[in-house]
Amino acid sequence: MLTEEQREARKMFMPIAVIEHHNLIEPTVDAFDISDRLGEIWKEIQEEVKVKAFTLGADCVLALNERIAKSFNLAPGTFLKKEEWPSFIEECGSIEEDPSHVLSWIFSALYWNHLTKLKLSTVWLFINAIRIQHNLPENRLALDKLGSFLDSLSGSGPPIYDGQTFYPEDYST
Repeated sequence: MLTEEQREARKMFMPIAVIEHHNLIEPTVDAFDISDRLGEIWKEIQEEVKVKAFTLGADCVLALNERIAKSFNLAPGTFLKKEEWPSFIEECGSIEEDPSHVLSWIFSALYWNHLTKLKLSTVWLFINAIRIQHNLPENRLALDKLGSFLDSLSGSGPPIYDGQTFYPEDYST
């Protein structure tokens, strides 16, 4: 029997889990297990954001990717074009001045250009950690908005790579 906390975590992470399950080459866990494991990691992250543990650095993103991969007994992904990341972050501007715009660009860039495995769960947890550290509400993807979210995410990727039109909070519950 699930606790209320487990039900809430499944509600929050099931849309992400469905996509990650679909993207696994050899799924060894189902979407419910993925959702539960992401929920456990999210509890840890919520404690870490209290001490501002998350930075916009590539190493921070990669450490989160490694943590997620480890929870699934998978090898972590890599961070492609790591040398370009600091310049990209600088070009994005200040999160305080335009959080939706900056975080949308970061989300899109990480997903399409930099991460090789467990992209959606890594980016989703990372962006939400950054949002909370900047006193912004977390995004919660609704299952009934999953299709339109994926359409929008696709529009921010190849061939045009335009994070300008992608706003994850538009699909939040």
